[in-house]
Parts: sequence; structure tokens; C-alpha cells
Amino acid sequence: MTHLILFSIVTVLLLFGWFTQDKSYLSPEDGLGYYFGIVGGSLMLLLSLYSFRKKYRFMRNWGAVKYWFSAHMFMGVLGPVFILFHANFSMGSTNSSLALWSMIIVASSGLIGRYLYKKIHYGLYGRYASLTYLKEIVRLNKGRIGKNLKLRSKSVERLSRFEKFSLNDIGLILNILRLPVVFILSYFVYFLVSREIALLLKRYKNRKSIDIETYRKAKRQTKLQLKVYISSISQLSGFTAYVKLFSIWHNLHFPLFMMLILTGAVHVLVVHIY
Repeated sequence: MTHLILFSIVTVLLLFGWFTQDKSYLSPEDGLGYYFGIVGGSLMLLLSLYSFRKKYRFMRNWGAVKYWFSAHMFMGVLGPVFILFHANFSMGSTNSSLALWSMIIVASSGLIGRYLYKKIHYGLYGRYASLTYLKEIVRLNKGRIGKNLKLRSKSVERLSRFEKFSLNDIGLILNILRLPVVFILSYFVYFLVSREIALLLKRYKNRKSIDIETYRKAKRQTKLQLKVYISSISQLSGFTAYVKLFSIWHNLHFPLFMMLILTGAVHVLVVHIY
């Protein structure tokens, strides 16, 4: 909920800044616009504290990593907003444009990293999801589906084919290309198998004369177990690919951040010297 509120506020601010850039409310050279640049630049510099917290031993006891990560994400959003208002959502001189584009690239890279991070962790601040643990989740969820009723061989075969297609290791590039296919197939398979579950439970209700509330509860529970099982397969399908992508992103993000620091420092020096 907090992230949704922050996203909504930032979106409104960006739209306001974009549609009022011709009004010249702010100037990069003086006044509020100038101070927005200082605040935004300071926030971008403070982003490095998160890396220092993880890297240096003397900072290990300076609070939980998840709070540092939360602050890192918060500053990574607010910093660019302040910079954009400082620049009045427009390009200036060459050095200003380079600094602005460096910030946009780093901010975009941060959003990509956040997405990949969530894919290989449980929850935004959750623990790292191991491949073995995810496989165990798939196995357990698969066993739970048949507790309430026995599926027909056709549905069992459909689920097995979906699992085999989704989890077969076919290399990084093909794994990435397969992800949207797995996503679409997951809904298709869920629809077909859940329809059979509904029919089987209905026949069971009529044969055993169970009350409607018990029938509805069994239907909801079994469909939920099916959804969790299919969702577990989809998550495991992309896990290996996301781990590799996150490693590649991590190696690229730091040089981009250093490029931002360099272009930002040059921009500040040029502005104050000339």
C-alpha cells in the first residue's frame, strides 16, 4: 500500500511538472529550482550508502538491510524527481544534458533491478529463494491438488506436460523467450483443469448429497491449490533466468552509477566555475 501511495504521488508530481514546464515556475540557476538540484544530487549520492552497508564490515550492525534497501529505493525515486524539477523537464547545455540522461539511465536501471530482485526473492525484502526450495514447493503443491478428488488422466497429463515444458532447462535466452508463453499457458491450463474440478465436485455433491456450503468450500480449496501449484511452476520456470539476469544487471549497474557521479560532478563544477 505504501509503494502504491508513493507511486501515485510521484506520478501526479511528474505529470504536473511536465505539463507546466513552459510556465517557468522554476529556474535551475536560482531559487527553489537551484535547491531542488542540490537535494536531488545529494539523494543520488546517498544511494551508495546501501552498497557500503552490505560491503563494509564496520557497518554490519547499522540496522537491518531491508530498511537500508527501503531507503535506497525511496531515494532512488525522489532523487530523479527533484532533478527533473531542477531541470524543468528540459535539456540544457551539453554537460547538463549528459548529467540528466545519466540520471534517467541509472533510475531506469534501478527499476529493472527492483523487478529482477523481486523475482528471485520472496517479497520485496524477503529471503533469497533457492532453486531446491522452489522445487520442493512445486512438489508439495502438486500433491495437495489430489487430496479432495481424483483428477482424470487427461487433466493429470495436461498438468504434467505444462510442468515439463515450463521447467525444462533450455538455456538463458530461450528461458527468457519462454516466460511469456508459460504465463499464457498457465491461465489456459488453470481454466481447463479448474473446469474439470468443478464438474467432479458437482457430481460428488449429487452422489453424496452434501450440503451446498461444504461443496463450495471444497471447490474453493481445490481451485486455490491448483492455482498455487501452477503459480509455483511459473515462478520456478523463470527463476534460473532471473538469477542470471540479475547477476548481469548487477555488473552493469555500478558502472552506470559511476558514470552518473562523474557527469553530475562535471555539471556542478562547470555551473559554478562558469
